Amino acid sequence: MELTRLQERVNEVQWFQKYEILPGLMTNGVGDMARRLPYFGIPDDLRGKRVLDIGCNDGYFAFLAEERGAEVVAIDSWPRRGFLLAHELRSAKTEFHHLNVCDITPERLGFFDIVFFFGVYYHLKHPLLALERIASVTREVALIESEIEPATRFGTVSASLFYVQDALNNDPSNWWVPTVPCLIETTLAAGFPRAELLHVYDGNRAVIRAEKGPRTAAKLLTDDFYIAIDTPQPHQRLSGPTPISGWAISQMQPQSGIERILVYLDRLDDASSLLGEALYGRQRPDLAQHYGEAYAASGFDFLWDAQLVSPGEHVLHIFVEGEAGWCVRSIPVTVGTESAGTESVGSVKQARGRDFASRFSSVVRRYLPRGRT
Repeated sequence: MELTRLQERVNEVQWFQKYEILPGLMTNGVGDMARRLPYFGIPDDLRGKRVLDIGCNDGYFAFLAEERGAEVVAIDSWPRRGFLLAHELRSAKTEFHHLNVCDITPERLGFFDIVFFFGVYYHLKHPLLALERIASVTREVALIESEIEPATRFGTVSASLFYVQDALNNDPSNWWVPTVPCLIETTLAAGFPRAELLHVYDGNRAVIRAEKGPRTAAKLLTDDFYIAIDTPQPHQRLSGPTPISGWAISQMQPQSGIERILVYLDRLDDASSLLGEALYGRQRPDLAQHYGEAYAASGFDFLWDAQLVSPGEHVLHIFVEGEAGWCVRSIPVTVGTESAGTESVGSVKQARGRDFASRFSSVVRRYLPRGRT
């Protein structure tokens, strides 16, 4: 009798997410969450983790994370009756905030080990800004799910189609729909050092996993730093001791803004891929001539023995950090002589997932038609 009465209360609400609130108590939503769940890459054990669910809708993912042991904060710009009812019936501890994703800050919500960003990207006029806000509060991982433009239509082109008014699914809240490369690259550009595709499902949905490392956790990717690499040149073939040199400046704090420069190979902000710290502060008369003496002591140098890694294609990352945050410049290089094989551990890793270097890859850009064909 009690279950029948509770089901009547549930049926009074219009749900989007179809899921079991309590044993035997189902919502009437159209989105089958149990079917979609395997694509999202959510860890089974979330004990000790702090999770943020952005665009929580009817609460399925927030309550799932709580079930798996997490401390959960859920936000949505449009609170749902379904979420509030399920929260009541489950006696949930999840903390809810009526908040837009572009308004989240560390000061307002704190930091999170894992962030869920499901089904929101394409509803935003400014998805890159939203991703920057997400990166600012993420310590470890963000899981991002979005509608996508299918690869059968656009291949590997990094692009996003803009829809106005009711052009997409008769829904005026739909704006930008990215291709998978664009979804990954905007996530990297927002401040995640690594991102990779987990799944494409239903033909036009994708899930990616974005990671922070120990140097970028809960820190901003800043536009204040500018990095130039003099040597080596992109795609240069390297063997033996290799000088790595260039310059880096903080535009706003030229004499104190940069604290250190680190050099990584292949996986950015991964301790196992750290080659070492560059010597920073060498005088650059050319910079003094262009920008003034305040910018003169901006050169860096690092000596790397390329023979210590396997031959093949690799990516060098020049990572700069300071008070304003962090920034990176990346170049592809080839290690080994002309006769050496081209396959390597690094190249295999690159094939499995895109990292920050994809921002600098050569991609064919072209104007794309608006609307679907």
